[in-house]
Amino acid sequence: MMNSPASNNSGTAPLPPAQAKHPVEKFVAQIPGLSNGDRAQLRRIYLTERYEADGVIVGLLHCAGIDATLKPETFRPWRLLAHCAALLSGTGKVGRPTHAIGRKLGAALKETGLTEIRLLRLTSTRGAELDAQVIRAMRMMAQRKAEPVNLLTLFDLIGNDPERSEVARRLIAQQYYAAAL
Repeated sequence: MMNSPASNNSGTAPLPPAQAKHPVEKFVAQIPGLSNGDRAQLRRIYLTERYEADGVIVGLLHCAGIDATLKPETFRPWRLLAHCAALLSGTGKVGRPTHAIGRKLGAALKETGLTEIRLLRLTSTRGAELDAQVIRAMRMMAQRKAEPVNLLTLFDLIGNDPERSEVARRLIAQQYYAAAL
């Protein structure tokens, strides 16, 4: 586990697990501190479509105080969030922080070079295609070693609450276009 927050250029330090308040924050704050092998399993989970890393995800859920006896449809967003956070944490011996509440996801996508067409795909798709678009966008951010971003917005986008998902879609687009100005 991380002992202290790492600073970043955005002026917003990610929270260490002990200071995280929201369950999503508690969940993602643990990922940089996982062993390189566990983070590698999380990064590969959608490449191999083998879910050996689900045990790691259940452990993260438990440590974050989230009921780990979730139904498959409720577990899916947590699996995708873990995968995305593991991608963003990198491949080093100790992972990079992935979440910073003050760093807007839409603005970060614009800064990392996500095209407007990709943004429209990300914000207009649903279901399995949304998962694919999210993974593509997070891989792009990971390749560019993006600063930590607000993963609460990402969780709202991929979660099971249609209303929150729609709000997240609009928020991401609004942040993207505001960053373009």
